[in-house]
Amino acid sequence: MHNSQFSIPNSQFKADPRVMFLFIFLLSSFAVVFREALPLLPVLGSAIVTAIAAKAPVGRLLRRLRGLWVMLLSVTLLQALFSGDILHGLLIGAAVLQRLIVLMLGGALLARYPGHMLVQAMQQMGIPYQLAYMVSVGLRFLPQFSESYRDSLIAMQLRGVDFRRMKIKMRLKIYMYLLMPTIASGLNSARKLAMAMELRGFGSYPRRSAYAPLRMRRRDWLLLAAVILWGLALIALEALRRVYL
Repeated sequence: MHNSQFSIPNSQFKADPRVMFLFIFLLSSFAVVFREALPLLPVLGSAIVTAIAAKAPVGRLLRRLRGLWVMLLSVTLLQALFSGDILHGLLIGAAVLQRLIVLMLGGALLARYPGHMLVQAMQQMGIPYQLAYMVSVGLRFLPQFSESYRDSLIAMQLRGVDFRRMKIKMRLKIYMYLLMPTIASGLNSARKLAMAMELRGFGSYPRRSAYAPLRMRRRDWLLLAAVILWGLALIALEALRRVYL
């Protein structure tokens, strides 16, 4: 049963997680729909400003994902080199890097909330709790993915591989070779977690009770309206750009 007297206090957070879900959904949608670097600039700027205002753990996330930055920059460089026109390739690579940063900032914004709060928010939005829990767990697999990739690089260095003396082409090839084993390791961890959850009877009931349901407050409704207006403004700017530019 839902018991409103045990509602989670939102005073320690800037917004209800449902508002943040909408903002991150719009960020991700704009990052996919806007294909060029110039339209992505306001999207990236909005993500940075929001992350700073919300005091999201961006620095901690970047430190935990530092093993991925080499791979991300390598993908951007390869995109620029193999596109034919260097300038056009650099713009495409910049757009790819902008999308990745926007997605990372979205993850940092969600990292401010406890896992149970995110699951509860998605469940109250009508998402099945099985799917909500899967999304919550998936957000925490990214640091594990980064750590596994970094461990693979360290293992190669301990075997005598000196990346500093390698040519850039060979270094990029090694980075790409390490990507598939890292993904396979992540999938194996996910399979083990799924088996453990199934053995504990996860998903046996169609609905779950909530100890602390979320409640929208006046501040949350105002933030929700601001997010909707922000999304409409970006859509209008992109429509004007395509007409006049």
